[in-house]
Amino acid sequence: MYVGRIAVVGRIGGRSFVAYRVSSRSFPNRLAEVRKKSILVSPKDPADLARNPYIAYNCIRVADDVAVVANGTQADMILERIEDGQKPGDAIALSLVAYGYERDELDTPRIAGAVSRDKAWLGIAKRDEFRVKEFKLVDDQAFLVATYEKTNFVAVSFGGENAGEIAQKAYDLSFERPVCAAAAYESQGTGFDLAVYNPM
Repeated sequence: MYVGRIAVVGRIGGRSFVAYRVSSRSFPNRLAEVRKKSILVSPKDPADLARNPYIAYNCIRVADDVAVVANGTQADMILERIEDGQKPGDAIALSLVAYGYERDELDTPRIAGAVSRDKAWLGIAKRDEFRVKEFKLVDDQAFLVATYEKTNFVAVSFGGENAGEIAQKAYDLSFERPVCAAAAYESQGTGFDLAVYNPM
């Protein structure tokens, strides 16, 4: 099954995480890169941006006590709204309403999620539907939303003991056309550890 981009929120070992996977049929030549407190997805060939401006963006942004995951530039707006004092669920809702779905040939939905301590949020903006939901997380629990097919917020089994293992777990999810993956895992102290998985 091809589900497109995937966002996951969950909790493992008493710490929360977000994960992201790029699955792509049209632009598989991409990688994920850690850049300080964010993870950037971008094409290996910059010329691809002329064909589709939606393929480069921060898929994960983090602050001291919150991590945001999204399939587009809405990740930046969500984190900025949270840093300005807005609740994560409200920030996701506002950003998804402001941006709406992507105006590409497939009307690709925008998806987003966030975690803060033992709470998580997921949202999706489709052409004909908009939803945001809050979750109270317990250990070994995770929820997923994708741009196609898995557009409901579904429970998923997840594992890993660090950000790198969580990113690889996201890449290994049993859906077609994986490209790269990323994760942010709550640190033992404050903040989040970031990691990416780019196959050779």
